[in-house]
Amino acid sequence: MLCQMGEILNCKDGRLYLNDNPFYLISGDMHYFRVHPSQWSERLKLMRDFGLTAVQTYCPWNLHEPKRGEYNFSGLLDLGKFLDTAAAEGLKVLLRPAPYICSEWDFGGLPAWLLYDNIPVRTHDPKYLEAVDEYYREICKVIVPRLSTNGGPVIAVALENEYGGAALDREYLVALRDMLCKYGIDVPFYTTDGLNITMLHCGTIDGVIMRGINFRSTPGLPARAKELHQSENPGMPFFIGELWDGRSMHWGEPFEYRKPEETAVAFKEALEAGAYVNFYMFSGGTNFGFMSGANYGRSYSPRPDTPVRYIPITTSYDCSSPISEYGEPTEEYYMCRDVLDEFKGRAKRTDRVEYEAQKIGRVELCEAAYLFDNLDVLAAAKREYVHPLTMEDMRQDYGFIMYRKHIPFLGTDAPQRVGLFEVRDRATVYADGKYIGHVMRDRVGDDIKISVPENGTVLCVLAENVARLNNGKMPWFERKGITQHIDVGCLAMIGWETISLPLNDISRLHYKATDGVVGQDLPVFMKGRFDAAAGVDTFVHMEGFTKGCVWINGFNIGRYWNVGPQMTLYVPGALLKDSKNTIEIFDVEPKGKTYVELIDRHLLEMD
Repeated sequence: MLCQMGEILNCKDGRLYLNDNPFYLISGDMHYFRVHPSQWSERLKLMRDFGLTAVQTYCPWNLHEPKRGEYNFSGLLDLGKFLDTAAAEGLKVLLRPAPYICSEWDFGGLPAWLLYDNIPVRTHDPKYLEAVDEYYREICKVIVPRLSTNGGPVIAVALENEYGGAALDREYLVALRDMLCKYGIDVPFYTTDGLNITMLHCGTIDGVIMRGINFRSTPGLPARAKELHQSENPGMPFFIGELWDGRSMHWGEPFEYRKPEETAVAFKEALEAGAYVNFYMFSGGTNFGFMSGANYGRSYSPRPDTPVRYIPITTSYDCSSPISEYGEPTEEYYMCRDVLDEFKGRAKRTDRVEYEAQKIGRVELCEAAYLFDNLDVLAAAKREYVHPLTMEDMRQDYGFIMYRKHIPFLGTDAPQRVGLFEVRDRATVYADGKYIGHVMRDRVGDDIKISVPENGTVLCVLAENVARLNNGKMPWFERKGITQHIDVGCLAMIGWETISLPLNDISRLHYKATDGVVGQDLPVFMKGRFDAAAGVDTFVHMEGFTKGCVWINGFNIGRYWNVGPQMTLYVPGALLKDSKNTIEIFDVEPKGKTYVELIDRHLLEMD
């Protein structure tokens, strides 16, 4: 049901109302930028049928303003269409347009161009606030017509995201509020923070309608959360801003799905405690392209003796959600639906939604384009300087960057160690076009050595921005690429050509027939063609490939990596045609495989 004109959310005696009518807020996160627009309606409908009254979503600044002053609110980023679709499905919206979203998203949703000029993010620094103000001016043009006060679905707007776990700067939070008001936001504001008294106290300001508390869906925690919340916020609604019903996955780390029974019990406890509950996530999604983020620490189920270190997030953002990455209701959906129905006095339901994907089978990759042969068509920029330049120096946001130098004879042909100092985040090394090794941030690996002949050798280093950190007090000064220097033996090598390779346009690659063979360990694009049932999902099984990314009909569906646990990449059916579909795979270290399988299920490698 659409909002009525002039509807506004308010609080009386710790309960929520829309105007004078009691409003029961039960909601869940679904991120429009992680779900193909063709699927928004069906997923929102599943949320409404579950019993939710609202959907919560972030807005990714880095995608909406990829370059300063250039804005995108179309396609996957059509926020207005998403809000309209939510309204059409009878759902209100909790909107989180804050500059920083975390969300296991690259740089927490902050645009990389903030790093180019060393702007201190998430503070009241004037340069940062100026950039935020420009962004808010544009995004509010989409939001304001869809506020509940104007007959739209947006009933509340979040100021920031778990700011109480990052810094103490209420001047910053007040500035965000004032900017949003200046551009027409007249619905109530809210904040959300972790299960910690300091976080709850420091992450909010006076005047917000809700101060949410975030925690994992573990039985017993709702009671503790209520006690903490009410002690800090007497008289305010007990709002669970994020009931973490699942977990994100990290590359190279074990993964286990959360037990749905635990979430169902915790959900029941929360309802009985009088909470307004928001599931995070309710609908899983996909970190398309290069958008997955990274944490610094350990995974949720680390192997024994795993150190604290950089751990990047997978392409899949399934998160053990009630609705999976590919739109299938899970056991958690049905168990928690039963809990809500019982709580609301409704009869138990037995209906189930059947999900089907298509198995396309083997697709031959009949064409290949080697990276070294295509540098000129892929390079966004080239510069020569005394030391390697970072992506930020090159005004590059995502993708890869290459360093190239002719190394002269060093007086001996004895093997010399190649030292890459402060790699961010992974680098492969080549001498005269031959692979000699790779280095991964925070990982101990084998020494990389070269023998330099009398006529010298050409040394190339291909570095990948695997992901910027997304959480907490992130280092806004972090740079990508080789961030210090490259040594050979005991000498720092001076004078490098730096080549920017964002891979945001691969349409001009020069492909050649593979004849069933590709060179091993040399970075290569491979291309194949296939027929499919248009509109039906499928999954690309990346077995036999090492590390890289995949495009379906020109759309970058994300990264893969043979370290697991994610073994397949999800392909939304809307990307597929009946015939003449293309798949392009960029593999940094290919092992000679020239075909790929498209299967009908999602595969994880579980420990």
